[in-house]
Amino acid sequence: MKTIIFTLILSTLFLPGCHVSSRTAMYGSGGRTSYNIAAQNTTNQELLLNLVRLRYSDTPYFLDLNQITTQFSFSSKLKPTVKFSLPNNSGSASGELGAELGWSNQPTIQYSPLEGKDFAVQMMQPLGLKIIQGLVFTGWDIDRVFRLLVQNMANIPNSSAASGPVPSKVPYYKKFFECLELLRHFQSLEELQIGLSFIPDGNKKNSEDKARKEKPNAIQISFPANGEKSDHLAALLEGVKKTKGRYVLNMRQAFNEEASLGFMTRSLLGMMYYLSLGVEIPPVDVATRTVEMTFNDDGSVFNWHDVIGDLMTIKWSHHRPDNYYLAIPYRGHWFYIDDSDVSSKRTFVLLQQIYNLQSKQSEKEEGPLLTIPIGAY
Repeated sequence: MKTIIFTLILSTLFLPGCHVSSRTAMYGSGGRTSYNIAAQNTTNQELLLNLVRLRYSDTPYFLDLNQITTQFSFSSKLKPTVKFSLPNNSGSASGELGAELGWSNQPTIQYSPLEGKDFAVQMMQPLGLKIIQGLVFTGWDIDRVFRLLVQNMANIPNSSAASGPVPSKVPYYKKFFECLELLRHFQSLEELQIGLSFIPDGNKKNSEDKARKEKPNAIQISFPANGEKSDHLAALLEGVKKTKGRYVLNMRQAFNEEASLGFMTRSLLGMMYYLSLGVEIPPVDVATRTVEMTFNDDGSVFNWHDVIGDLMTIKWSHHRPDNYYLAIPYRGHWFYIDDSDVSSKRTFVLLQQIYNLQSKQSEKEEGPLLTIPIGAY
């Protein structure tokens, strides 16, 4: 009995010098996976919230998560909880001895609001052609990428006015969709090629043109010239040339040297405005004119589901939905993406990837302005 108690006392005395094990620190409620899941969920919720805000003509706001740090601590102390008795010369002695063990972690979260110059660079700057090419090269379907990122393909508009607040007039988009259906056909056959090039500006000096060749300013689309679908697509797209058995179209970004409309990309904010039209509105908000609506020539409400529906659908509910991929409360209702809506989920992932790519474009990284210590748990 004496040996057992001596061992207990000795072990307790050495406990304060122990460290939290790597398994304890990496797993569990304070582990890496837990923070990863929490960061992913809150980032997605913030993006969904801003899509709904834009549909209600509210101001979008982003808090970028800059850093997560955490400190682990281990504590121990003696605590009189174990009873024992020992014989002595006069009879016996009794007492209580025990130990209390515990560990905790103290995370610190650093946020920085996206505003000012960083907001302009990341949210309002038209998407670069390299991003479009990269997304197509990595396997994204071209019709999804072009519908989201492109608002004009030469003289073919893709709901151009939808890159801002809800337009009052019905958009033009059907010819653009027709082109994309054919482009997707050739992509599925692995016969579509997307390239980038530099088209010199005749008003610039040769030395300046040479210096700018590192930044492509034109996109090239090439597809086989061997059938009815090829000829139809070539007829839809103006400026197509036929060479070596293929149709080739070169479109300069923004405007060409004749100041004609070229290949116009949306900004990240423009993409979000576009997708926000996929938010379904509660009837009470429609009746009270809380949101802006688009009307047909006959005065009826234009259904944006015809344009955005198979790309992004954000539903609403009076209560927190059961089967959701992502959900947020807003203005007394719940808005969510249904977990069975695979197309909307894919588009949301694509939007999140583009947001991450654009975040690297900021020329100056500002230090965190808001630091929040979270209570230990």
